[in-house]
Formats: sequence, C-alpha cells, structure tokens
Amino acid sequence: MNEVIESGPFAGFEVVHRYTRAQAIDDGVLVDVTTQAKGCGFRIPVAMTSALFNDCWKWAEAVAQGDEEPSGERFVNWVLRFACETIRASKQTGTDRLPLTLSYFAGYPVQAFVHIGPGDTREPVATLMYPGEE
Repeated sequence: MNEVIESGPFAGFEVVHRYTRAQAIDDGVLVDVTTQAKGCGFRIPVAMTSALFNDCWKWAEAVAQGDEEPSGERFVNWVLRFACETIRASKQTGTDRLPLTLSYFAGYPVQAFVHIGPGDTREPVATLMYPGEE
C-alpha cells in the first residue's frame, strides 16, 4: 500500500510516486556539497542543483589567470559562504527560500535562491538552485 497524505489540501490522496532527495543525488540532478558546506558555516545537509554546481566551474574557468587560477571547488565554497551569510543576515520569516544574487561570481546578472525545507526523513536540508529548478 502506498503512502496516504494526512494533511493539507491533498489530505486523503494516495502518493503514487515520490522522487527523493537521495534519488536526485544518485541521478546527478543534485550534487551533495554537505562536506564543503560544513566548512562554510552550514549545520545541515546541503545540495546544489547540477546546473548551479557546473556553473561554478564555468565561472572559475572564465576568470582563470596565471598560476593563481581559482578552481571550481573554490567558487562552490564562495557561493556556499555567501548563501550561509545570506541566511544568517536574513530577517525574513514565513518563507522557505531566500534570494541569492550571484552576479559577482558569474560576472553577469545571475539570480538563484537557497531553499530550506524537509529532507527525505523530514530533517532540515538546504538546496541552492536557480528559479524554475524546484
């Protein structure tokens, strides 16, 4: 028997299929960056969409100069630090997502957001993504 939704507008309906966060990570749709995120101030599991993660590497390649070329990993860390600081500085309540303006990292206008919500076992998790990748 499948899971039945207990509350909300779909209460009583049966869940036919659920695509879990773990499946999204296994499929490469999300990239688990929890280890890096802990070094940037996060205390919960963190993932980035593959599009945003791959863009961090592209941005690093675009600004690479000489022996001191920034790596994609460094750009991922910078974006994670920025997201963590955005969360800390936010005074917003009643929202599960905060906007991130990543133009500084990309060199051109880029909007993303960090979503804080329940993971597969309802634990708090963070996901960094572009609008429309929900």
